[in-house]
Amino acid sequence: MRVSIMSRFKTQRCFRCCVYALGASAFFIGSRWALADTGIVGLINKPFSVSCASIPFVTKFPEINLKNWMCLPVSSVDQLQLSDECYRSKMEVLCMELQGRLCKEIEKIDRKAKFKVDKWERRAGGGGISCVLENGDVFEKAGVNISVISGNLSGQAVKEMRARHNEIDPNKECKFFACGISSVIHPLNPYVPTTHFNFRYFEVDLGNNRKCWWYGGGADLTPYYLFNEDAKHFHEQLKLACDQHDELFYPRFKKWCDNYFYLTHRGETRGIGGIFFDDLEDTSQEKVFSFVK
Repeated sequence: MRVSIMSRFKTQRCFRCCVYALGASAFFIGSRWALADTGIVGLINKPFSVSCASIPFVTKFPEINLKNWMCLPVSSVDQLQLSDECYRSKMEVLCMELQGRLCKEIEKIDRKAKFKVDKWERRAGGGGISCVLENGDVFEKAGVNISVISGNLSGQAVKEMRARHNEIDPNKECKFFACGISSVIHPLNPYVPTTHFNFRYFEVDLGNNRKCWWYGGGADLTPYYLFNEDAKHFHEQLKLACDQHDELFYPRFKKWCDNYFYLTHRGETRGIGGIFFDDLEDTSQEKVFSFVK
């Protein structure tokens, strides 16, 4: 799997941008979009092309390279290295890798603004890392945030979870762990869409060396000026990524996304949709984690 950035001006008002690729194959966030004015990125008014070399995305973690991350992780580095077979550690490392890669590539594209990093702690357990970029030449605002939290489930949370996970004992205090990454990116140019994705892992300790777990997440696109060929390309890439794991994933998760983001009062869906899933535990944990990765 590779993360690639390619930008090209064909005319003074046409911008081709593969902003980011994520997922087992590629969730391309953007493809070909028109610029209102080349001046917003501080470039001269003539055709040109820029190509950034592809960067390999790490999917196995025998060693941790802190240079790829925006700051130290919520969990200790030693803990992550010593428990590389633990899925909570795998998910945290994946989130750290993705946050670092995405933030650094966005900074390269913008050329002006830099991400501000805020590492915060949660008194009840865990914490998070918020990365926010504002007032750039290309991006009005971009956020790439991680949370890694743990603690005891409240009675209300147990009640809600038992609707889907009846193995959770409502009469017993249960410890939980949750880790996820979410991102929303708002470009200055109205011809470039707003992008959103999030991926998360949840684990509940049932006692006696037992646990229940599930994954959730999705990716969607909200263009303000619709280019049909780009909408088609976005969904084709989502389907390609899903089909590598299960051919039923894309139609199932696309419909879920359409329903989830349906605006009842307007009688329409938000943007062009994408995929959305929750409580994904249909198969082995390694297979589900590989799909999320």
